[in-house]
Amino acid sequence: MNSPKVSLHYCCKTPDGWKRLPAAMGRNGKIRPRFAQVASAQIQYPQGHYELRHMQDGKMVWRNVGEDAAAAQAEQILTSRRLAVRVAAKAADIKVEDAPSKVSLREQAKAFVERQTARGKQESVITFENALEEFLFVAGVDNADQLTEQIILRWYAALRKRGNSERTINNKHVSIFGFLNWAGINTKALAKQAPKYTEKTVEVYEPEQLEVFFATLTSPYHRIVFEVLLKSGLRMQEAMFLEWHDINFARGTITVTEKNDLGFQIKDRAGRTLPIPADLVEHLQTWKEAHGGRLVLGTANDTPNWKWLPLLKRLVKKAGLNCGHCQGCREHNECGRWYLHKFRATYTTSLLRAGIDVRTVMTYTGHADMETVLRYLSSAEGTETQNKINSIAWAC
Repeated sequence: MNSPKVSLHYCCKTPDGWKRLPAAMGRNGKIRPRFAQVASAQIQYPQGHYELRHMQDGKMVWRNVGEDAAAAQAEQILTSRRLAVRVAAKAADIKVEDAPSKVSLREQAKAFVERQTARGKQESVITFENALEEFLFVAGVDNADQLTEQIILRWYAALRKRGNSERTINNKHVSIFGFLNWAGINTKALAKQAPKYTEKTVEVYEPEQLEVFFATLTSPYHRIVFEVLLKSGLRMQEAMFLEWHDINFARGTITVTEKNDLGFQIKDRAGRTLPIPADLVEHLQTWKEAHGGRLVLGTANDTPNWKWLPLLKRLVKKAGLNCGHCQGCREHNECGRWYLHKFRATYTTSLLRAGIDVRTVMTYTGHADMETVLRYLSSAEGTETQNKINSIAWAC
């Protein structure tokens, strides 16, 4: 039985985009740093990292081994020897335990972000970077071989203590473990499965809450941001990257489009056009007269504003709308019942309560399936159902 061949590739940025190319070898048998073999030529590409490739259990496995050419070649030789030992041991019916390799988590993370950015996965990059900082802070280790199941469990516990929902913890697990798998780390030894969560009933803001909230807003910017979220149902990043040319003032519509130069892609890659209320059109026109630039709701420097959630928490607290009993209120004085996606849920529910059919709502919200929209139907029916129950003449 032959051991799998381990080849070394240079994942580099070329004029035609990011490519995996064979690492270039010098006459002395050593890897030429930052050079790739392109047909019969060896071409230098300054930006990139090295990856090993071999077959394992019938699947192609790629593993990032950093930016240093000498270290990458040494890892190639070591991996080849390990695989040869494993094959020989299997033939002799002997179990072999691999010693953990020294894999720098931060170096791997840098390469991972670089690769995801090149693939246009800006949303996943932001999610990953935020989760990574929390993870590394709690883990307190530098290398992958130092990770243990206990560290992962401690990370989950820390996330819960900070008020993260089980669904959020699941999302962060998927993000971090996706990275660890990409880096060639055996995640099964760290956690057999992602933390489970129960799908919660859709929550929406009640009219009384919104009336108080908007009445306390003194900044025109704050008001237009949350009015757009409420009355358009845009996802957070769809609103963040909204440009003036996406708004048709004459027709009263917003078109959701990708902004590839800004690294923004639409979820499910489905653009759409949706109508907005006449009062929002009027308020946006007024806002445009005083605020030019490219982005409708950008910062003073005309860049996407990533701080809407902490802003919302501060404004809710100032308005005296903290619920007072959720974990966020008890531990951080930041109400967990107020969050950005809830504006979108309120929008979707309001359309259904207004009698707009489910398929039309799907078109406006950009949901990929009817089942998701139907989850909002239960909230939409709540008020009407309660009125019907109250009207029943109970015989007691």
